[in-house]
Amino acid sequence: MIKKKLTQKITEIAGEHISLTKEEHDYALTNELLSETASISIIESDKLFENAIIERFVKETEELISKESNAFLKTPITHFKEKMNEFMYLETPHFETLSVDAIAFEYDEVFEVYTAMFGLSLQKKYGDAVKAYLNEHFDGKAMNYSVMFSAGDGLWEVNLPLNYIDDFDTNYTIEETYQFLYRFLFSLVASTEN
Repeated sequence: MIKKKLTQKITEIAGEHISLTKEEHDYALTNELLSETASISIIESDKLFENAIIERFVKETEELISKESNAFLKTPITHFKEKMNEFMYLETPHFETLSVDAIAFEYDEVFEVYTAMFGLSLQKKYGDAVKAYLNEHFDGKAMNYSVMFSAGDGLWEVNLPLNYIDDFDTNYTIEETYQFLYRFLFSLVASTEN
């Protein structure tokens, strides 16, 4: 999926300057998707969500609390532990390469974990590869993730308790959490291609 989408992105901008995330750039080099004459700039991780849609909602009613600026991303994730009735939604064009539209994030007060929820637009046949990757990077002894294919939507509905993913840090800011998720999902989707 990444190869196809990244090839399309590079082809559409052929001959012009192209901006890629570090992960996209490394992937494109490894898979020889870039020409030797390509003019490339790397999008720094702190610029990844510059044009993102950032919204906070009431969990119970999904009523919009506020549309946020990028400044909100500097907030520690403990914000959601303190305001357990809230969740946030972040949508950015950078997720398109990953076959994800947006990622919702909250603190689950029942299980006392930070949770990311998203739809992953991969065919059903990739289910074993997705689960194998998650099993490799997730501590399933403490708690389990949820991955379910929705035939109607043609995507995997994923619910990930982040506290049990390798290298996740509960001291992250919201921005660091979404950067972590971007890297994690990039690696996950790339693993399905092998």
